[in-house]
Amino acid sequence: MFIVFGRIMFLVFIYLFLLRLLTVMLADLRTRGILTKAEVDYGCLEVLNGSDMLPKGRKIRLDSRGISIGRGKHNDIVVPDHYCSLDHAEFRHLKGMSTVEDVGSTNGTWVNGERVNSEVQLVPGDFIKIGGITFHYSRWRNESS
Repeated sequence: MFIVFGRIMFLVFIYLFLLRLLTVMLADLRTRGILTKAEVDYGCLEVLNGSDMLPKGRKIRLDSRGISIGRGKHNDIVVPDHYCSLDHAEFRHLKGMSTVEDVGSTNGTWVNGERVNSEVQLVPGDFIKIGGITFHYSRWRNESS
């Protein structure tokens, strides 16, 4: 009986050692940037020229829920600008890819100086103009971590 208990304890210690070894290796891969968590993969819109309701420098995180933007109060981001339509554009971020789509606005949505008529993939450094507001797209950087 004592021998069986000893063997079971030995196996438990071996498995605990292997588990600890695995967690140390994963932590090392994360610190080297080889392995990253999916939760930090977001897009970011920074307001370059704003208004009272949407101040310059404000950063807006784009995640899988998406963001609607327009003059209407029902939008996620309300732009108080008469050049912005009630429902102007929608931003989405899925599987590491951010997109913007004009949803039938009068004055259009502009990416890097070109008017877009369909969904367009955004890359870091893009400038998006909606009404009189210009946004700069980048990857989300969480300043608190």
